[in-house]
Amino acid sequence: MRAHYGVEPARASVTFVGVEPIEILRFDTAVECVHVSLGMSRQPMTGADAVALAASGPRAELSIRSRGGERELWRRLAILAAAPTVEGVVYRDGMTVDLGEPLVSGSRCTGVLVGPSTLEPVMVADVEVQILRLDAVTATEIAWSRVHGTEALRERWTGQQIDLLDLRRAPVRLD
Repeated sequence: MRAHYGVEPARASVTFVGVEPIEILRFDTAVECVHVSLGMSRQPMTGADAVALAASGPRAELSIRSRGGERELWRRLAILAAAPTVEGVVYRDGMTVDLGEPLVSGSRCTGVLVGPSTLEPVMVADVEVQILRLDAVTATEIAWSRVHGTEALRERWTGQQIDLLDLRRAPVRLD
């Protein structure tokens, strides 16, 4: 990732009860700020309804981009990265997650839409680790996408030229 972004990351670490530390790497480039989790992929993601942890399930890390180096964003990303271990969440393309609080101060976005990243998967000890992209969404957008689908939401964003790097943006028009 250092080679991809061309800068050294800033690092933050958080520990939740029963979870190994999750690190958040922040890459500040001239165009954007990218936060990437590190540590979520230690264990395969296993659904909450499973009797035992999966020995070979999907492994992933999360990334979210913003404009302006949102310093508070690392905490929300750490919560999302701990969710597979704490709550049995298995992230997949098209999934929405609402945290119920702004991603950063002054933001209308309270959740994320999971999608594929432009970053290639990373091989760690012969195990493929996907880097999943998170796009910030408002609670209204999440509710609308549950009825119309996340692809329809993405089409609205594109059609209305929504700046997904602006975490304080207005919601997309849904009428």
